[in-house]
Amino acid sequence: MSKRNPKPVVEQREFDKAWQVLTPASCVRIGHTDKELVKEHKAVDLPKWVSVFVSKNKKECDKWLDTNREYVVKLMTLYEVA
Repeated sequence: MSKRNPKPVVEQREFDKAWQVLTPASCVRIGHTDKELVKEHKAVDLPKWVSVFVSKNKKECDKWLDTNREYVVKLMTLYEVA
């Protein structure tokens, strides 16, 4: 997981050996930060690593990521006010 240019990653979980797709999601888009507070410059939208898909094998995770890439990119886009 890169801090400079974060991208979705497919990793195997240690505790149950399942595969997951992890992505840096906008806190506003997942509901952790209020959009109105960001508009008023009282809060900042930051990325938070979240699991968006879990499967028993890596191939299914890769297929899901290819199919849903546009939704993942939208989820990764931070909310900004000009």
